[in-house]
Amino acid sequence: MIRRFLPGILLACVLLALALTTIGCHGLGETAHERSDDHSRQLRLNGSMMIDDIDAIFQQDRPSRLTEYTVR
Repeated sequence: MIRRFLPGILLACVLLALALTTIGCHGLGETAHERSDDHSRQLRLNGSMMIDDIDAIFQQDRPSRLTEYTVR
């Protein structure tokens, strides 16, 4: 009897675990304003990190050492 229901129960557990990892619990207790603040913060941080990466690629993240005078 239990062998008949075991594959169904295992399949339900796997689908539930997949749904929880895909959807997550992040937005359940937030208002629209809080969610909007999160998105704007993420966009701002991603933009600043992208600018930092571009500066590092073009070596603009530190002052040039070509002069003997202090660069301010």
